[in-house]
Amino acid sequence: MNPLTDHFFRQLVSRAIRTDYLENVTGFAWLIIQPLMLLAIYTFVFTTIFKARIPDSAGIGFVPYLAVAFWPWTAFSEAVLKASGSISANAALIGKVSIPTEMIPLSTVTATFGMNLAGYAAVLLVLALFGTPLQWVGILPAIPLLALLFLFACALALWLSALQVFIRDVSQVLPPLMTFWFFATPILYSASLLPPSVAAVMRFNPMSWYVEKLRAFLLFGDYRLGLADLAVPLLTLLLLWAGLRFFRRVGNHFEDFL
Repeated sequence: MNPLTDHFFRQLVSRAIRTDYLENVTGFAWLIIQPLMLLAIYTFVFTTIFKARIPDSAGIGFVPYLAVAFWPWTAFSEAVLKASGSISANAALIGKVSIPTEMIPLSTVTATFGMNLAGYAAVLLVLALFGTPLQWVGILPAIPLLALLFLFACALALWLSALQVFIRDVSQVLPPLMTFWFFATPILYSASLLPPSVAAVMRFNPMSWYVEKLRAFLLFGDYRLGLADLAVPLLTLLLLWAGLRFFRRVGNHFEDFL
């Protein structure tokens, strides 16, 4: 980035944080309150009504098992949903400011991830204070893992924000698809509970890898990595590279459709 582009990007991130979080009375607090409410609801439904048990939780308990995966998913899904409409929402900037247009969705993802992960750090601290035996050493490998998840969100944001300019139905279809993706990812349950055939299909869900690795690092102290663990990082980087090329190629036509 040149200094002008870097300054404009920081301004976009700062504006997104102010607009979405700091200018609202409950903006920043809602980052913790809303997921806590959902966490309480899911915990009540699955542990009290359905009597759900996690066979591989090793005595950790359902709440930490869910919370460690739930907050990164919240950051990821919220970032993708907000960024998908960012080009249309900032139509006045397109063609009027000589900066790379991809800065708009990427700044939205950056602001959303930054604020949500601040809430994630607070939740981990609360879990520790209530006696959850977190593996603090696991934070070291969890940080690059979360950075990779951020890049995955950036990749999807580039694809979807560009497509939404030309196909307005993207904004209608994406929320239910994200809801389906949430339930298709082992966040509320363990993949070991699934039939073998379904569990085999689940391995092709990249979010399953992120969720399971975060639990391994932060809850179980399992830091092993194998050749199979290269698949999702490589897919993420490939999707990001392709998304950037696609965005820049179609970006010249944004003004005609906005």
